[in-house]
Amino acid sequence: DDAMRMGDMLCYCDHCVEKFKIWLQNKYETISHLNVAWNRNYHSFQDIEVPKTRNTFNDMVDWRMFFVHALGENVRRRFDIAEREDGSRHPLMCHHVFIRGFPVTSTANDPWNVGRFGHLHGFTQMDDPMMIDVLRSCAKGKPVISAEMLMLPGYTLDLPRVIDANDVKRFIFSGAAGNLKGFIFWQYRPEILGREAPTWGLTHLDGSATPWLEAFAETGQMLQRFGEFMTHARPVQARVAILYSPENQIFVWTATGNEKNATDSLMGFHKALYDRNFNVDFIHPDEFETGLLSGYDVICLPFSYWLSKKEIIALRNWVEEGGILIAESFCAAWDVERGRHYTTVPGGDMAQIFGARQSVVDGISDRVKIELTTDVPYCAQGSTLYGSLVQATFFIENAVPVAKYQNGEPAIVRAKFGKGTAVLFGTYLALPAIRHNLNMNFDFLAGLVQMSTSIERPSVIGDIKIRVDVLKYEKTKEVMIIVRNLESNPVQAGITLPIPNLSSLREVFSGEEVISDKMENLSLLNLHLSINEVQVFHGFTVV
Repeated sequence: DDAMRMGDMLCYCDHCVEKFKIWLQNKYETISHLNVAWNRNYHSFQDIEVPKTRNTFNDMVDWRMFFVHALGENVRRRFDIAEREDGSRHPLMCHHVFIRGFPVTSTANDPWNVGRFGHLHGFTQMDDPMMIDVLRSCAKGKPVISAEMLMLPGYTLDLPRVIDANDVKRFIFSGAAGNLKGFIFWQYRPEILGREAPTWGLTHLDGSATPWLEAFAETGQMLQRFGEFMTHARPVQARVAILYSPENQIFVWTATGNEKNATDSLMGFHKALYDRNFNVDFIHPDEFETGLLSGYDVICLPFSYWLSKKEIIALRNWVEEGGILIAESFCAAWDVERGRHYTTVPGGDMAQIFGARQSVVDGISDRVKIELTTDVPYCAQGSTLYGSLVQATFFIENAVPVAKYQNGEPAIVRAKFGKGTAVLFGTYLALPAIRHNLNMNFDFLAGLVQMSTSIERPSVIGDIKIRVDVLKYEKTKEVMIIVRNLESNPVQAGITLPIPNLSSLREVFSGEEVISDKMENLSLLNLHLSINEVQVFHGFTVV
């Protein structure tokens, strides 16, 4: 994150520089094409200077994406060698790490890049469900497991909080709900070497059992008891997607010195939707030409300053056919193909989609207050949101204001485009939401999605946050309902499930039977949940 130490993460050796020039030639084909994109006047690819500062964008984005490519080729060779030596007798796993802890700018970590390889995928599971959805999205149907559950990370005299049975259930069943098919805890006994001693383990230092080891064992036994179901069950297909773009991540690092400005915006959108029971996929620019967008009702563009023409055209066509697009300030503001700022923002004809373009923009050092001018699910008219980094006003053409700044200028606008709808923010809402836990920002982001489309999903009666996941195995008509209290206090809540003809359910740990009430095409559960409690129910749908 220290942009002043850029040289620490970049290799400028002769081999890398020469390979970079070859990579550029393959990408741009002619030096004139590169000159347009980089705004240079080189005579040949051998003249190219490797970027050593953050003062220009396209060359730095290319330089870092070259390392993404190099890492992908390295992984490809490893898999080719392993498969050849093994004689294809065993499946090969590609392991991933969280994009926040291992940013693409400094580690070349793009899950879609290495996700092309291997028969299954594993990842380091942290206490955030976003990476589960990232991995499921990039795996494209290949099995995914939690190959390294980090539930007790720490260092000498910097010890973690003791975990309990609900913590174990939260990790495992948030994974199962996201279609993970296996779990490995890191590690069985605590570390005794180096700074990681004496933590990380399931057991006490002497190897004797702990309460969390017993909870882990009990949960593992339950998974085995429902082994066939857990292997074949699937979550409900997501109808909402969030764009993850490695180029945009690098652009944001180049512009601000911190890639987390982009990543935390992704996390803010994801948390808002996850907490209100939307299933969420992540999509990647490499997939835009596959027709992938047609599978979604809503696409969110957090902090998407960098959008290529290919992405802009695909999004425009998708909105025109009925899609709902939600974007933050300076959407598509950088002209990727010409390496310069657009003079109209949003750029690349995106202003037509949003029915507005940015006018005066003020930089802000703290947060800017925004007032809703209309009711949105979870947020009444007059509710206060907080934006960050910028305060942009709009020239409005055919958009309708949804919120205003304290000076009365529109802060958020909404417009119809073709059969679809586009919403544009004049600031950044997801970033301060995740960093300052701004519940109204989270609620607004989820409410925007809810008011724009009708996606079938579990819902909670009343303004209570409970995460509810549904797994189904169509062959046997089995269902599993996973319920987690997200509030900081015990709750009594009614939960509606878009599952008609649901039989009685049994909680898999306590054995308690729960009878669901019928409401037309819905089933209703009434549950009491203690703080942080996770309950897991198994049952059948009745024809």
